[in-house]
Amino acid sequence: MGVYSSDLKIRIVRSVTEDQFSQAETARRLSVSESTVSRTMAAFRERGTVAPIEYVRGPSHKLDDTHLEWIRARLEASPFLSTYELTPLFMAAFPGVVVHRSTILRALHRLGFSAKKRPRSRRLGSRRS
Repeated sequence: MGVYSSDLKIRIVRSVTEDQFSQAETARRLSVSESTVSRTMAAFRERGTVAPIEYVRGPSHKLDDTHLEWIRARLEASPFLSTYELTPLFMAAFPGVVVHRSTILRALHRLGFSAKKRPRSRRLGSRRS
């Protein structure tokens, strides 16, 4: 629902509930779309307020500092390990932690590594002049 002020949302609710205007009339009077009034009223009926929903952070990282240091040490010892090779090695080293390759990829990015083995370079002869 767009970025409307709480004050406007409260005026929408009051117009419909207290002043008994229709949603179409409320939209016209407050210069907003009917869908804005409809969504505001639906949110009010559902939650009892027009205050924004509080942001809830997602799950925390699955890998802790011990795991990250193990990955860093493994890559320093063998820098050309792929994530396909690194993932089963990780799960063998930490049998209680089951991870997907994407978890290892995110850990690599957190550590400052990239999936690329070498910097991108232009191949000789690839462009014609």
